[in-house]
Amino acid sequence: MQTNLKITVSEEDDNTQVISFDGEFDKAGHSEISSDLDKAVKEFNGTSLVFDFTRLKFINSEGIGYLMEIHTHLLKKDKKFVIVGLNSHVKDVFDTIGISEIIPVHKTLDDFLKK
Repeated sequence: MQTNLKITVSEEDDNTQVISFDGEFDKAGHSEISSDLDKAVKEFNGTSLVFDFTRLKFINSEGIGYLMEIHTHLLKKDKKFVIVGLNSHVKDVFDTIGISEIIPVHKTLDDFLKK
């Protein structure tokens, strides 16, 4: 069976953790990674959690709803949640529904790290 979505968790530095997504963030993809992703978010104790969507092909409303849950969770803990590497399709979705106005979005991980 082919997986729809994979994640890779890495530490950029002591304060920044990066979760890279590869595939489609839809119902099937979310169910494949939900336990690993939930664990990574709950165990995160740095200051900035970055979702790298460079290899994310698609996101639907379920994926966006999950992003908002994470945003709220991290906001309550005074943590920063950032998204980098949107392709044109995902960027259009984010712009249309206003996610980019709620969650900071940067072109690349390097762009975020330089700020």
